[in-house]
Amino acid sequence: MRLNITDPAGMWDVVLGCVSDADVQDREGNSGRGFTNLKRILGHPASFAFVVDELARTVPPGHAIVGCDDGAWALVGALALRLAVPAVLIRRVPKTYFVSYGDDPSVGDGRLVGERLPAGTAVHLIDDLIYSGRTLRSALDALELVGLTATSASAILWTRRAEDAVRELAERGLRSVTCLVSQTQESG
Repeated sequence: MRLNITDPAGMWDVVLGCVSDADVQDREGNSGRGFTNLKRILGHPASFAFVVDELARTVPPGHAIVGCDDGAWALVGALALRLAVPAVLIRRVPKTYFVSYGDDPSVGDGRLVGERLPAGTAVHLIDDLIYSGRTLRSALDALELVGLTATSASAILWTRRAEDAVRELAERGLRSVTCLVSQTQESG
């Protein structure tokens, strides 16, 4: 898998504006300080527009976009509008009431929301940050159930911990991941 870091001027300032000094635990219970909540960009329209414009450059032509979880939904909505492409959103937990994309197995998976795309449609994953690769893997699982395969993904931030996921993401079919900035870089 090829990892691309675009590092647009000013993006580190946007990311650093989303850092909190709170102690937060990750999914495995590890405590960390300096948690980055990238949803904070929604309160800063100029930063949000900047991020959307930069992410738009990473989406391959002719691809629909998929929000890997609710943290990416706002980005995907703005990108779908900006690029004039269809979007699919993935829930962390399946919907168990009514039918949207699909609580009904004949139409899809209860975690999917949005446009029903024909099997085989080229899709590109979008996430806010890549921490362990778990969200990307979960999205690939949900898409597989409806005949969709993603070979590329984009996010705002690649974290140090994501390095451990590169091989597994490649084995799952991702050929490239593009992030705007990487925590492994020196941030001036």
